[in-house]
Amino acid sequence: MSYFNPERHKRKSLLPLLMLGSLCLVALYYAFTANQKTVPVLPENAVRPHLIRWLVENPDSWPAQDPIFNPVAVRRIYERTDYRLLWFDNYSLSDTANDLLKQLTASSSGNPSSMVDYRYHLGYFDRTLRDTPQRLQMAAVLDVLLTDAFVSYAQDTQLDKMKPRTRQQRDITPVHNGEGGFALVAYTAPRQASTDGRKYFRGYDRSAETRRGTGIDRYRHYTRSRNIDRSRHYSQPRTSRFAPGGLPPRNGQRSYGNSDGQPQVGRVPDHSEGPFIEENTPYGGDEQALREQLALYRNIAASGRWRPIPAGPAMTIGAKHPHVAHLRNLLSLYGDYRSYYGEANSNHFDRRLHEAVLRFQRRHGLKSDGIVGRETRKRLNLSPTARAHIIEKNIRRRRELPATLGDRFIQVNVPAYELYYVEDDRIRLSMNVVVGKKKHATPEIKTRVSRVVFNPTWTVPRSILVNEILPKARANPQGMENMGYRVVSGSGEHLPLTSKNLSAAGAGSYLMRQLGGEQNILGRVKFEIPNTDDIYLHDTRARSLFSLTDRDYSHGCIRLEKPRHLAEALLRPQGDWDQWRINQLTTGDETTEVKMEDNVKVYVTYWTAWVDGQGELHFRPDIYGKDGLAANQF
Repeated sequence: MSYFNPERHKRKSLLPLLMLGSLCLVALYYAFTANQKTVPVLPENAVRPHLIRWLVENPDSWPAQDPIFNPVAVRRIYERTDYRLLWFDNYSLSDTANDLLKQLTASSSGNPSSMVDYRYHLGYFDRTLRDTPQRLQMAAVLDVLLTDAFVSYAQDTQLDKMKPRTRQQRDITPVHNGEGGFALVAYTAPRQASTDGRKYFRGYDRSAETRRGTGIDRYRHYTRSRNIDRSRHYSQPRTSRFAPGGLPPRNGQRSYGNSDGQPQVGRVPDHSEGPFIEENTPYGGDEQALREQLALYRNIAASGRWRPIPAGPAMTIGAKHPHVAHLRNLLSLYGDYRSYYGEANSNHFDRRLHEAVLRFQRRHGLKSDGIVGRETRKRLNLSPTARAHIIEKNIRRRRELPATLGDRFIQVNVPAYELYYVEDDRIRLSMNVVVGKKKHATPEIKTRVSRVVFNPTWTVPRSILVNEILPKARANPQGMENMGYRVVSGSGEHLPLTSKNLSAAGAGSYLMRQLGGEQNILGRVKFEIPNTDDIYLHDTRARSLFSLTDRDYSHGCIRLEKPRHLAEALLRPQGDWDQWRINQLTTGDETTEVKMEDNVKVYVTYWTAWVDGQGELHFRPDIYGKDGLAANQF
């Protein structure tokens, strides 16, 4: 008889197996949950060997690019704390560290090229503290630099206490122009507190919410509150230079006085650029100065002293590297560094060398950060023979212009992305510009300013109409109409963006035009300069481009950073033109044209090398490839 009973085996209960499986799942769940909540813990003395090696035994082994500016004080601090981390809770920054970062940022100028930002290591914190550091050595480096920044800040604060008369210049705002002149009010913008120190890792708070929260706009020369009304009083009746009988009424919104003769009070427009404060620097741009520099670079090439810097790490102030001595000698050849006895072979990147690097970067249109990185190294390694070739090209370009450019003129230098307004051989206004990209290169032009247009309309060029505007208008006609786009018939009538009208515009029977106003692609101001290429100077809504180093983004026209200041500089000889009048004319959507009475020349140049009024030689990359030298096309 068999003891195996198949029928009984089939009826065996599965409950024990199910219970065992459930227990396993519960155990796995709790294990997984506990693992998710686990926070890595720094061993108490784990960083001690690193700190002793960097601060005591071998300071040259310091692994970070940023130097320690207060090595003696930092070493004493860590000696008293037995070389433990001071600013971390496990692998995360402590609340005290975040408070320190906010305080350092608030005390800094926010300029990455300033020495204060270097002393406080804000650039290094920006690069490394975007994520929580997960390596022990990285946490130790950050802790040491935070301590070093704390010591620097303490020193600076103590210096401020010793010199109570030294204070930051307060911002001032003109609020009324009466018979006695402007009345000035001082105002200091309050800093915004934040609960999160990580928003300050970029060196300063760039968030728009901070400005919106206070209702305060920050301008270059003054600070203005948006909820303060300004009045503009024209006490004397006057006759307009651009319309018979004076300024015509514009729907009652742009008159400069009420019917009873009292000044009209209105809000300062958000687009105001503030008061125009003249510069007063010598212009330069002479051919003879270029010839002298050409002889200098030919001598450098013939002397055999020039050698390029070999490939290697980036260098900045505080670095110690064999390439530092090479860098110092190279900048001495270029005239940016004046060496003293015994310094030629020094491998220490000191403050004087830092200032020489800043000067070199400024002369070459680079970001002035004092760091000899990839781009700066490329410009340093452009040979003197190549530079002599570039200077020769630009001597020929200078010859094509008149020997005397005029008492009043505008120069736009395309490779430099700069505009200069010059009176009596002195630069009165300079600004950044955006020029044409390579396939829409801005041409070299000699012309004049014929008129200034406020709230200009824009007739869309044929190429842009077919390739860019018509596809958008067909996809979203209502949205394009809201932006002011209209089809214009042969009789000048403005038509809606219907399918039929768009087809007629695409076939060339009709034009397309954008009405003046806030949405107009030309902005609020346009300067007409007669030329065959249909190029003009104008405002733009894309303000962020002016902060870039390379600014070749347009379709050929020249976009201006400060068009209202340029309008004021050009029109002031024609009558009572100032900030307030221009601000009113650039509000709303009505177009106003002002004809120029004086002949102000405009030179759109392509100078990749020139000598300024201070005698400094400047170079710029050959963005359009006109020099015939690939090495200068970076």
